[in-house]
Amino acid sequence: MSALDLAEISACLRRIRVADRDRRSAQNNSDGQVPSNRNKRVKQTNLLDLPEEILLDILELCDDNSRSAAMSASATLAAIWTQNTEVPETKTNMLDMNDNIQTLDCLPSDVLLLILKYLDIKSLGRVAQVCRRLKSLAYADCLWIRAASKVLGSNQLDQSVLRRSQVKFSPREKVRIGSSWRQGTALETVVSLHNKKYMPRLQLERDKLWISWGKTIWCHPRLKDGGISSATTKMLRGHKDDVSKFVVTGGMVVSGGRDRSICGWNSKTGEFLFARRYCHDSDVTAIDVTARGSVIVTGSRDKTMGIWALGQDFYPFLVKQLPVGERVWCLNICQETGLTVIGTSGLRGPAPLRLFDISQGQAVLDLGRQLRHGSGMLDVAWLNETSLLSCGYDTCTRLWDTRIGASVRTWEETSDESVYCFDTDKVNCLVTGTAYYGRCSVWDFRSTKPMYTMYATPARRRQSSPCYSLVMDSANLYVALDQSLNHFGFST
Repeated sequence: MSALDLAEISACLRRIRVADRDRRSAQNNSDGQVPSNRNKRVKQTNLLDLPEEILLDILELCDDNSRSAAMSASATLAAIWTQNTEVPETKTNMLDMNDNIQTLDCLPSDVLLLILKYLDIKSLGRVAQVCRRLKSLAYADCLWIRAASKVLGSNQLDQSVLRRSQVKFSPREKVRIGSSWRQGTALETVVSLHNKKYMPRLQLERDKLWISWGKTIWCHPRLKDGGISSATTKMLRGHKDDVSKFVVTGGMVVSGGRDRSICGWNSKTGEFLFARRYCHDSDVTAIDVTARGSVIVTGSRDKTMGIWALGQDFYPFLVKQLPVGERVWCLNICQETGLTVIGTSGLRGPAPLRLFDISQGQAVLDLGRQLRHGSGMLDVAWLNETSLLSCGYDTCTRLWDTRIGASVRTWEETSDESVYCFDTDKVNCLVTGTAYYGRCSVWDFRSTKPMYTMYATPARRRQSSPCYSLVMDSANLYVALDQSLNHFGFST
């Protein structure tokens, strides 16, 4: 409403006043009364005679310029507007001082973080949906570190597992991926298929995956999402028969095969370094490397283990050959102490697990003598200087403590199958591969029952294959069957 509108309203009021005067005059004439000049003059009506409520409504309908002009022209209008629209500052301040009203958003960030740290994971997720500020605070790393250290599979507390993981996850991402590990939420992809049946082995690095098919070792680059490229960057050849075991460490790939030989390559360039033929009288079934790649330890079906040293020309020469007393299926070296644990077939006198000190060249401890006959060990690995894991034909995976010389925990397969292989995050997650249908069981160290079982898709429908080898990192699991390589991604 403009000043012109106010003028029109005043003119309308004047017309109403004139019409009212004419009406009264006409009424007096009809009654026979003679108008007298002595009659009192009728009081004129203007805009300011309207009630304050109507004047306030009129001023609210005006724009800012018209309202200012009207208030400048009339002190009454200015008083009405000021009295009804402005609240004294002292009154507002007094209200805040007396009531002391503050919302949660008014608190400092450090105080809010102190409050939020008492919430569980679900409650933090709900708080993050309230507003942007609470979302940024609820996603702060300091609130998720404690929960991230207890999650399954993705905690990344062990340095060896962290080194082969592609990404160092934030605490909140660890919790999210750990939830997928616990619930078994994973996307499976079949990476490669073969027509022939093999006994493949796997080795995992940060940017590549190594797998042996027959007498060739293949190198597959890893993709950003943890997947495996179907193309290969290296094909390592040197064996005349199938590769039994191989390791990737110290910039080298060292393998032992059924042709009784050990071979070595440069892991970065794929250059062939050496081949030592006829190292044992039978298949080389186990191999490992220590002393930064300068010492190789092998085990064989001929019931012996060999200790080899690499010279400057990268040619291994035999340092010592020790009798084991039983066929060797697997071995692993503790890099901190130099102790070598050997898993045997467990058919005759020697224990299924034997510990050797390779520096002294003698056995120092036997484990598992109380196990039943034929409890051969198919895979072993050190967790730390005093603890190791083993699995084998007796359908059990066991945790051993070398300080007491006994098993301290046992995880038995519910399907009553031999356990061919395992891998772990070395904190609280254990994954085992069994003898039939590509079955993999996921365990929590703190429980003796599996959380769930996964089945790797075989190369052909309704085909049964053992899990010959499996490896894991914080967000991925890779399983090798007799004719296929399968990938389970837990971060999607």
